[in-house]
Amino acid sequence: MCDYELVAIVSPEANEETIAGKIDGVSQLIVGRQGVVEETQRWGKKRLAYPIKKFMEGNYALFRFKLEPSYVLELRQTLEADESILRYLVIKKGK
Repeated sequence: MCDYELVAIVSPEANEETIAGKIDGVSQLIVGRQGVVEETQRWGKKRLAYPIKKFMEGNYALFRFKLEPSYVLELRQTLEADESILRYLVIKKGK
């Protein structure tokens, strides 16, 4: 398993329940693929450097997790398909 970090920006129009649901959904997807979520942080609503899908703010969330590299593509496809996620970035942490 490899170490990864994921930062996701959720639409500012999403309410607290929706944001919590998105965070739980990502965590369940990772755990469902024999991954381990080590840490989850909600950074709250922050101003964006430039407009994304006509929004100037977004709700940020950080995930630190371990996952087999073969499942990262599936995670990315799931995030890409979710319209309430404005942007995301998955990086592999080196040792």
